Amino acid sequence: MNIARCIGVDLLFVVGCAAITRVPAIAAQPKCKGNPQVIAACYSIHGRLRLGADTVRLWLWPVGTKRFLGVTGGPVLDDAIAPIYPQSIKFDSDTEAIFGDFEVCPFTPEKEGAMRLVCIESASHLVVKRWSKPDSPKHEN
Repeated sequence: MNIARCIGVDLLFVVGCAAITRVPAIAAQPKCKGNPQVIAACYSIHGRLRLGADTVRLWLWPVGTKRFLGVTGGPVLDDAIAPIYPQSIKFDSDTEAIFGDFEVCPFTPEKEGAMRLVCIESASHLVVKRWSKPDSPKHEN
């Protein structure tokens, strides 16, 4: 009887372990800093983050420049489908922008006339500005 009980316990343990190993792992949020596709050191900017209308849905304007950074998940435009940024940043609609200090990491080199693709590692000192549709800000930069 002890042997049968031991075999039963061993079988239960093996079946239990097999069930545990079949549970799919929860996918981790992709990382920005330390991402193998990042090509240079991360840096901080003060900017305005808003929804764009192109393939790149998140645009980050470094205040005081005439450039936009495209927030993506990698170095090609197809990576814009899954941009990497802190999940604490939320947009209610396309009628708001978020100003703040952003730490960004570049996926592409700086190139005149081209949107540099980056991910956002962190954001702080955030201020949300909302406007009505007719008063939507033009891309004045």
